[in-house]
Amino acid sequence: MRGNKQPRVRSGNEPHPAPAMEPAGRGAWAHSRAALYRLEKLLRCSRCTNILRDPVCLGGCEHIFCSNCVSDCIGTACPVCYTPAWIQDVKINRQLDSMIQLCSKLRNLLHDTDFSGVKACLQRKEYEQEEKYEIPEGPRRSRLNREQLLPKLFDGCYFYFGGSFRHHPKDSLIKLVTASGGQILSRKPKPDSDVTQTINTVAYHAKPDSDQHFCTQYIIYEDLSNHLPERVRQGKVWIASSSWFIDCVMSFELIPLDS
Repeated sequence: MRGNKQPRVRSGNEPHPAPAMEPAGRGAWAHSRAALYRLEKLLRCSRCTNILRDPVCLGGCEHIFCSNCVSDCIGTACPVCYTPAWIQDVKINRQLDSMIQLCSKLRNLLHDTDFSGVKACLQRKEYEQEEKYEIPEGPRRSRLNREQLLPKLFDGCYFYFGGSFRHHPKDSLIKLVTASGGQILSRKPKPDSDVTQTINTVAYHAKPDSDQHFCTQYIIYEDLSNHLPERVRQGKVWIASSSWFIDCVMSFELIPLDS
C-alpha cells in the first residue's frame, strides 16, 4: 500500500451512519406530547368532537360516539350518516375505552408544565409538593373537600338502581355510592308519596339556588339498556342516567340535570 492512502471501500459497502439520538430533556417530552396529541385527535366523538367517553358504535356504520351523545339516536339513525341505528346493534367498544383510559394516564404524566411531578422529583432528587402537579377540577375539588372535612359528594342523597346494567356494573355503582357518602334504596321511591316528599335532608353539594338542591332521591337507569323508564322529576325524586352518575364522580360535583 502506497504511503498512508486508505483502502477504498467498494460502492454499496459504505457503513451506514449511526442513527441520531433523540435529544434528552424537554425536547423528548415535547415529542411525546405531540404524539399523544395526534393520537387524541383520532379518539374524538363524531358528534361532540371531545375525547370519547364510554365509546359506542351504532352497528350499521363506522362512526363512534360518546354513549351520552347518541342516547337520543338509538332506535332512529346515526346523526352523521343517517344509517338506521337499532338498540340491538349498539356495541360498546371496550378496547377503545381501554386505550382512552391509557391516553388519559399518559396525558397526566405529560402535563403541559415544564416537568411532571414524577420527572421533577427524579431530576431534582428531592421531594416535590404534589399540589404543584395536581390534576385540576375533580381530583383537586375532592382533595380540598377532604382536607376541609366537608361532607362527601353524595351526602344527603339516596339512589335506586332500576333495570339491567351491562356497561356500568351495578355492584361497582353501589360501591361508588357508599364511598361517596350516599345511601342505597332497596325500593323504588314514589314521587307522589307524602313520606317521600317530607324527607327534610338536602344535597350538600348541589348548587344552593337550584331545584336540585332539594332533590334527595335519584332513580338511576343505564343509558344503553333496554330499560328506558319514564321521565321523573317531581319534588325530591328525579331520574338520571348512569353516565350522569359517573360524570358526577369524575368531576366531584352534582352536575345539573337537563330540564
